Amino acid sequence: LLSTLPGTGPRILAGPGSHAGCVDVGEGWGLAFKIESHNHPSAVEPYQGAATGVGGILRDVVAQGARPVAVMDALCFGNAATPRTRWLQDGVVAGIGGYGNSYGVPNVGGLTVYDPGYEGNPLVNALAAGLVRHDAMRTAAATGPGNLLLIVGASTGRDGILGAAFASEALGESHEHAARRSHVQVGDPFMGKKLMEAMLGFGEGLVACQDLGACGIACATSEMAAAGGSGFDVELAAVPQREPGMEPFEILLSESQERFMLVVEPRDVDAALAHFRSHGVEAAVCGVVTDSGRLRVRHHGETVVDLPAALVADGTPPQRWEVGALPPNRPYPDFPVPSDLGAVLLDLLSAPGVADLSWLYERYDQTVGNRTVRGPGRGEAAVQKLPGSSAGYAISLVGGGAGCAADPYRGTQALLGEALRNLGCVGAAAVAVSDGINAGSPSDPVEFARLDGLIRGLGDGLRALGIPVTGGNCSLYNESPAGAIPPTPMIGMVGVIGDIDRIPSPTAAAGEVLLLAGVPPADPGDAAYGRLMTVGRIGPVPVVDLAADRSLADLLVAQCALGRIRAAKDAARGGLAVALAKLCLRSGIGATVAAEWGDRPDWALFGEGPGAAWITVRPDEAAAVIAAGTAGGIAVAAVGSMGGDRLAIDGLIDLPLAVLAASFAEGPE
Repeated sequence: LLSTLPGTGPRILAGPGSHAGCVDVGEGWGLAFKIESHNHPSAVEPYQGAATGVGGILRDVVAQGARPVAVMDALCFGNAATPRTRWLQDGVVAGIGGYGNSYGVPNVGGLTVYDPGYEGNPLVNALAAGLVRHDAMRTAAATGPGNLLLIVGASTGRDGILGAAFASEALGESHEHAARRSHVQVGDPFMGKKLMEAMLGFGEGLVACQDLGACGIACATSEMAAAGGSGFDVELAAVPQREPGMEPFEILLSESQERFMLVVEPRDVDAALAHFRSHGVEAAVCGVVTDSGRLRVRHHGETVVDLPAALVADGTPPQRWEVGALPPNRPYPDFPVPSDLGAVLLDLLSAPGVADLSWLYERYDQTVGNRTVRGPGRGEAAVQKLPGSSAGYAISLVGGGAGCAADPYRGTQALLGEALRNLGCVGAAAVAVSDGINAGSPSDPVEFARLDGLIRGLGDGLRALGIPVTGGNCSLYNESPAGAIPPTPMIGMVGVIGDIDRIPSPTAAAGEVLLLAGVPPADPGDAAYGRLMTVGRIGPVPVVDLAADRSLADLLVAQCALGRIRAAKDAARGGLAVALAKLCLRSGIGATVAAEWGDRPDWALFGEGPGAAWITVRPDEAAAVIAAGTAGGIAVAAVGSMGGDRLAIDGLIDLPLAVLAASFAEGPE
C-alpha cells in the first residue's frame, strides 16, 4: 500500500526509505523532516514513552546530517475528564517537554485530540525537522569492504528489548501494563544533545550512519548492509555494555537510546574515536564491512547469527490481508436550528480539542535557536527562517480520526486540504508531506479496509494536489479490549516562503476589512457541531473539495507575497464561527459581520467543509484581493470589519470578547 504513494518531485532531496525525507527549501538548504509514533510505549509509561519518541525522531534527522530545528507533536487521548486520560496527558506532555527542552530544540506546534475512540490506546506521534546543506547529507548505505563499523553514544543495556514486538500487538487491560514497562526505552536528552553535536561535527572518513531504534543493532546492521549491497562481520563483545552478563540476543535487540552505528574508513577510525570521546561520548569498533552480503554476528568469537543481510532487513513475504466491508455510514438525525447560536459557539469554544491549549504548549520551549517566527497559538502553521536570509519555510501538522471514522478515504483528503490551507494562511507554498498512519490490526478485515481507504485517500489526494510524500511511519495494532482506534492519519506538510517579512500577522487590527474567502458549508459534515448536537454520534461523510482548497491556498500565497493580507484564519474544527472567534481572541478585538448564511445558518457557521477562510486587509487593498479571488475561481466577499469588543454576526451571534475568552479557557487541563 505505501509503495503506491507519490514519492518524487522537483524539490525532493531524499525520499521514502531515507533516515528522514528531505526537501529543498532554497539557498542550498534542505529541510529533513519525518513523523514517527510511540503509541504503545506511551500508553504504559507515558513520560518515557513520549520522551524517547521525541529522541528517536530527532536522531532520524541527525542521521540525515541535519541539525534539528523544530519538533511538533500530535496527541490523541480518550475522554478528557477521566483520571486515566489526565495521567496519560500529564506524563506525555512532561515527557515531550522534558526531552525537547533539555535537548535544545523548539516545539513549534501540533495538535491534541480528545475522543472516546482513544480511551484504551492513546496516540503519541512526533514530527522533527532539521536543516542540512545539500552537500552535507548522509546515507545509511554501508559500502567498501574493509571499512570499520563503530557504535557510538550511550552504552547498551536491557531497556527496550522486544519493544518493536510490543508495538506490533494489541494493548491488554490497564492492569497488565506494568509488565510491559520493561519494553519501554529510557531516554537521556543530555546524552542525546552531546551525541548530536558529536555527530554533526564529524565527517572525515564517514561512509554511512544509522541511528539505533527498533530492534537495535540487529535492525541497523542489516538495513545498512542491505542498502549498500554489502555484509557485516560483527563482534557483540566489543559493544560497550552497562549491565553485566548480557546475552547475545539482548545486545542485538536492545533499544537503549542515544546510539548510532557508523561505517568509517580504517585510516580515520582513530580520529573518529578521539572525536567522539572528546565530546564525552563512548565509541568502539565492533565490526567490519564485507562483500559477502551476509550479516555474521559473533559473541566472543562464537557465531550466533549468519544470515543474508537483505533477508533480515526486508525479506518478509508480502502479506495479503482481506479487505472487508466498512459498516454503512448514517447521517445525523434531524435536528432544528438552535434558538441560541451564541450558546452553541460558547459550547464549541470550550469543547476538548477546540478549547485553548496554551496550558499545554507553554510547557515547551518554542524559541530556542532563534529561528521561530511563528509558534503555537500564533498562526495556522509554524514558520521558521533560513539562516542569514529573508526566506523561510512553514510546517503544518494536522490529524485525527473524526472524519476518518466516517470515511477513511475522504477523511484523509479533508486533512490534506486543511494542511494546505494552513500553509496558505502564512504565505507558504506546499512542497512535500510526511505521513503518520495509525490504525488497528490489519488481520481484521474491517480494520484493514479502513487502513486501505486511508492510504488510498492519501495517495489520490497527494496526486490531485501535485505534492509528493517524503516518507513517514505506519503504526498498526492500535487496539485495546475497548476496540480499535479510529483510523488516524497525521499529516506534516512543509511549504516554502520567499520573504518572511511579508507573511501575515497572527493578529488582526481595528479598522481592517474582513473578507470571507470561499463558500460556507451547506451541511455540517462530520463536525464538532454535529457531535455536540447528537451526543457524540459520528456524522456523514466529510465534504472534500481539494480543488477549492488548492485555489484558496494559491490565492493566499500570491496575495501574501504582495503584502496585501494582514491576517488569515482558515475554517477547521468548529467551522467558520469558531475560526473567527479565535482570530478575535488572539487579536484582542471584536468583529462585525453581515453576510448571507442560508436556511441553515448553524451548518454554515459551524459545519466543517473545504476551501474557506477569513482574511483581513486594509480598506484600500480589499478590491484587489476580491478581484484576485474572482480570477482564481474563489468567491471572496467583504462581509464586515474588525474592531470593538464584541463578536457580532448578523444578529445570530452577539457576544462580548470577555465571554468568548472565558469559554475558550474552560477546556481540559
